Amino acid sequence: MPMRSVLALLIVVVLGAGTALALLRNDAGSERSAPPPGRRVFPGNDPFERACDLPIRYLRRIWRGHDPVHSEDITAVPLEPNSSGTFRVTSHSGPWNYLQNVPLVFYGPGFIRASDGPVRGPAETADVFPTVGELVDVDLPSRDGRALTRVLERARPGPPKLILTIVWDGVGRNVLERWPDAWPNLARLEREGTSLLDAVVGSSPSITPATHSTLGTGAYPRSHGVTAIEYRTDDGSLRDAFAKRNPSDLQLTTMADEIDLALNNEPKVGMLAWKGWHLGMLGHGTMTPGGDADELGLIGTDEHITGNDEFYSTPSYVNPLPGLDGRLEEADRSDGEADGQWRGNPLDLHANPGWVNYAADALLTMLERGEYGVDEVPDLFFTNFKPTDIAGHQFTMDSVEEREALQAQDAALGRILDYLDDEVGEYVVVLSADHGHTPSPERSSAWPIYQGRLSEDVDAHFGLEGESLITQTTAVGPFLDRDVMEERGVTEDDIARFLNDYTIADNWGEELPEEYEQRGDENVFEAVFPTDDIDRVMSCATGNSSP
Repeated sequence: MPMRSVLALLIVVVLGAGTALALLRNDAGSERSAPPPGRRVFPGNDPFERACDLPIRYLRRIWRGHDPVHSEDITAVPLEPNSSGTFRVTSHSGPWNYLQNVPLVFYGPGFIRASDGPVRGPAETADVFPTVGELVDVDLPSRDGRALTRVLERARPGPPKLILTIVWDGVGRNVLERWPDAWPNLARLEREGTSLLDAVVGSSPSITPATHSTLGTGAYPRSHGVTAIEYRTDDGSLRDAFAKRNPSDLQLTTMADEIDLALNNEPKVGMLAWKGWHLGMLGHGTMTPGGDADELGLIGTDEHITGNDEFYSTPSYVNPLPGLDGRLEEADRSDGEADGQWRGNPLDLHANPGWVNYAADALLTMLERGEYGVDEVPDLFFTNFKPTDIAGHQFTMDSVEEREALQAQDAALGRILDYLDDEVGEYVVVLSADHGHTPSPERSSAWPIYQGRLSEDVDAHFGLEGESLITQTTAVGPFLDRDVMEERGVTEDDIARFLNDYTIADNWGEELPEEYEQRGDENVFEAVFPTDDIDRVMSCATGNSSP
C-alpha cells in the first residue's frame, strides 16, 4: 500500500449558528471557505495514490455507486468545495457530506414514534425499503438497507391504509440549514414524528436517478444498476437512465413491486413526478412478472400529465388536469408585477411556486379520485417535488428563488397533511431528499469546473484536433472514446494523470477573476482515477476490496 500523502490545509472558517450546528454532526459537514493560496497543491499526480488518499467514507460511497458497465470511465473527485458548473449554474455529484446528508423524516400518528425533535444515529436512504416492509408486515428481500425499527411504534394498529413517500428534490440538510425558517410544516413533522438527523444517501454519484432507485430498492447502485443521469448501456451506447420512461434499467425489484405481489396486486400503487429519472422509487409495473399497471403521472410543460401505457396506467382525469394557468398567474403576481414572468424568469421554468402548487393539486387529485387509503389494504404512493432542485441549479441554493420554492413545497406539505388527516386517518408519510445542493461560489469560494474547457484541454494535451478522446462529460467524470484512445495510444491512466495536475488557471485559460488571482496554481481535483480501479483502491485504503 503506497504511503498516504498529506495535503496540509489551513482552514479559516467563520461559523454562523447553522454552520456550527452542521460541524457538530457526525456525517453532516458544512460548506467551508477555500483555504489560503498555495495550500491546495498536491505533490504527485499518480491516480492510484491520489485515490487511495481519499477519506475512506468517500471511497466507500464511490464504491457503492459504481457499476462496471454503466458508470463513467474516469471518476473525478473535485477538491471540496469545487464542483462542476459555472459561476451562475451549479451542479452536484459527489461523496461529500454536504451532498450526502439529507432529511429522513417518518410521520404517522399511531404508527411512528413522536421524538419531539430530530434524533441522532446512523440511517441511509436504503433503509426506507425494509422499514416500509415492517410497516405493512411484508417480508422484503434482504438488501443493503436495514429496517429503522426505532422509528416505529411497537403497538401499531396494523398496516397503515396509505404510505406516502415524498422526495423534496435537492433539499439536503444544507439547504434546510440555509433557509431555516422556510419549512415550518416539515419542522412540525420532525417534532411529532421521527427525524433522523444523520441520514445520508450512502452512495456517490449523489444524483437523482441513482438515489431514487436506492430508495425504491433498498440497495446501492452497485446492485440496482442505475448509476447516474448519463448512462452507458450494455451495448456501449450512451443515453439518459430510464429513457422513454422505460423501467428496464432498474435491475432489482422495488418495495412497490414486492408488496404488490405479496398482497396479490390488491394495493393501489402510484407515483406523481416529473421525469423518468424518478421511476426507480416506483417500480416496474407490468414488466414485473405477475405485476399490474401501477399509476404513473409525469408533469411536463402543460396540463397534460402523462406516463407510459406499456407498463403503467395514467388516469384520464389528469390528462389534462386544468388549473396550471391559474397557478402560474399566481406566481407571476407574487413578485409584485404581472409581467408574464416570475422574478424576471420565464413562467415555464419549473422552479417557480406555481409549478409547486400545480403539482400539489395533481397529487391530491390522484389520491382522492384514485381512492388511495380508503380500505384496510395498504396503498403506496410516491411523489417528487422538483422545483427546489431546478431553482438550486439555475440560481444556486443561496438564492431567493430557492427559498421561495422551498417555502412553496412546505406549504404544499401542509395541504397534503390536512387531506390525509381529514380523508385517510391511518397513514404514514416518509419525507426525504435525493441529495443536497451546491452553494454559490460567492459563498463557498469554490472553483466551478467548466467541463467544456476541460474536455478541450484534455484533447489539446494529447495533440488531438478534429476529434476527441471524450465522448461526453458529466459532473461525475468523462465517458471516453475507446477507439480514439487506442488509435492515439492514450490510456485512462494517462488522462487521469493529466487531470490530477489540472489547475484553476488551466480551467480558465485567461486572466483570472480578482478573487482567484492568487489561486491559479490550486489543483481542481482531489483525485482522478480510472473508475474500474475502485476495487483495487478500496483494497489499498481499507484492506478490503468490498467494504
